[in-house]
Amino acid sequence: MNTARFFLALLVAGGATIAAAPQPSTHRCLLVDEGKEPIRLAGSVSECSTRLAPASTYKIPHALIDFETGVITETTVEKWDGVRHPDQPKWNQDHTVLSSMKPSVLWFFQAMAPKIGAARAHEWLERFHYGNADTGGDIRQYWLNGRLRVSPDEQLAFLEQFYAVALPGVSREHITHLQGAMEQAPGTVENARGVHPLDVRWRDGVSLNAKTGATTAGGESVSWLVGRLTIDQRRLVFVSAVWAQGGIDNLDAVRLAFRAFVEQHLLPAR
Repeated sequence: MNTARFFLALLVAGGATIAAAPQPSTHRCLLVDEGKEPIRLAGSVSECSTRLAPASTYKIPHALIDFETGVITETTVEKWDGVRHPDQPKWNQDHTVLSSMKPSVLWFFQAMAPKIGAARAHEWLERFHYGNADTGGDIRQYWLNGRLRVSPDEQLAFLEQFYAVALPGVSREHITHLQGAMEQAPGTVENARGVHPLDVRWRDGVSLNAKTGATTAGGESVSWLVGRLTIDQRRLVFVSAVWAQGGIDNLDAVRLAFRAFVEQHLLPAR
């Protein structure tokens, strides 16, 4: 069965179960691309085109802009300022841009942002066609506070180029090394609060390369998981987003994605 027919069958078979899970006030979108036409496994066309604060998923383009503007190299060490973060254990140490990716070390990127500057960041985001490319306001907060906004389908288009090593103006070396820094330990996903087991049975030949993200802006909370799931020779670039007015759990997008992957028989349940 070819990719398009395979995912169409999955969408018909599994869509009702996925759609029943969130509350009516909660929006969600799950997009998957295996190299042909993207498939929408959760959410409506409108939801998947809704622009949201990217939160820490922005660390992917942010890191690439850091490299290409010469603000840092892969080995540049930013010293921890000694301010303790009790809920983010890996933030309490020195970091490079690569070591800061999976634990989502916010202070590292907030230190880099003024060095890049709003104008240069905006130019690069326009080159990437990344959402509204708005880097205005607080230079340390624009990807968190709702100034910069990107839709799930725009995220997917960016990630397709990222994993194809085809982003304009970005070196192959920088992209591949950043991908390496996003590789998750088997059967887990890491965010600022630690390493979390996935509710699936892992096996050899399966790997997850991904970035989490979560923020609340203007009363709207959003949870993201974006990246690539590899199953033997298959590579599925995906974007998962859950958002609502009021609170949601930071890992809701992780749950949406892996519930769908299990229900679509891509991965077995634990």
